[in-house]
Amino acid sequence: MFYCSVVEEELKFLNNSEIRLKVLVDLLNGPLKIRDINRSSLLSYSSVSSNVHKLCKDGYVEKIHNSFQLTNLGFIYITILMDFHDVVTTITDFSDFWLDHDISSLSIEDLKKLSSLEGSELIKCNYTDIYRTHKEFKRIFKDSKYLKVIFPYMHPEYPKLIRRLILKGVKVELIVSESLLTAFVKDIGKDVVRKGLTEGNFSLKYLDEDIKIALAISNKFVSIGLFKSDGTYDQNRLLLSDKEKAILWGLNLFKSYDEGGTSFKSD
Repeated sequence: MFYCSVVEEELKFLNNSEIRLKVLVDLLNGPLKIRDINRSSLLSYSSVSSNVHKLCKDGYVEKIHNSFQLTNLGFIYITILMDFHDVVTTITDFSDFWLDHDISSLSIEDLKKLSSLEGSELIKCNYTDIYRTHKEFKRIFKDSKYLKVIFPYMHPEYPKLIRRLILKGVKVELIVSESLLTAFVKDIGKDVVRKGLTEGNFSLKYLDEDIKIALAISNKFVSIGLFKSDGTYDQNRLLLSDKEKAILWGLNLFKSYDEGGTSFKSD
C-alpha cells in the first residue's frame, strides 16, 4: 500500500498539470530561462514561473545562474513518463491487434519495450484488397540489404523470394519450426541453400517447437504478425514500422529466437 501511495502521489503531481509536463519536456533539450519556456509553450509567464518553482521545490528542476535545468530525478521521471505514454499509445492505437491474439511469443522484456513500436502502422486486409498484408510483407523483401525472418507457416511465395535474395548475394537469416524445415529447403532449392551456406550469405535455423510469431526485419522495415487465440495465424493484420527504434526492437526479438535455434547444415 505504501508503494502504491508513493507512486500515486508522484504521478498525480506530474500528470495533473499539463504545464509541469510541458516544462519538463522543454527542459529535455537543455537549460532554459523562464522567458524561453514562456515563448515556446505560449503559456503565460506567471503560470510557467509558478510551476517551475514548484518543480524546483520537489527536486525535478534546479536553477543554474539565470536558467533552469532538469535534475537527475527530473530527467528520469520525464523519460519514463514519455516512454509510458508511447506504450499506452501503442496498445490503444492497435488494440484490435493485441486483443484475441497469442502473445506468448513475446517475453516480458519484449512487452516492457513495446514503446519502441509507437508510430507503427497496422496493415489490414479489406474487401477491396484481401492480399494487402501479404503484399506489404513482400515489400520488406524488396531492395533489402539484409533480411532476418521468422516464418511460422508455409506460403508458396516466400521460399521463392528467399531464393531470389540468396542468388543476389543479399544476407538472409531464416528461422522456421522443425516441421517446416524440409519443405523450405526443398522450395528454396537444395542447390541454392548449399550455395548460400557455403558463401556465407544465408543462415538457416530451426526450432523444435511451434513458432507463434511472424517476424521480418530488413534495413528499412520491421513487420510483426501474430496468431489468433484459436491457434490460426492472422493473415489479415500486420504491424509495420520503418522507425529505427522499432527495427532495433525486432532485431532483439529475432536474436532471442536465433540463440535458441539449431543450425541447418547442408549435406
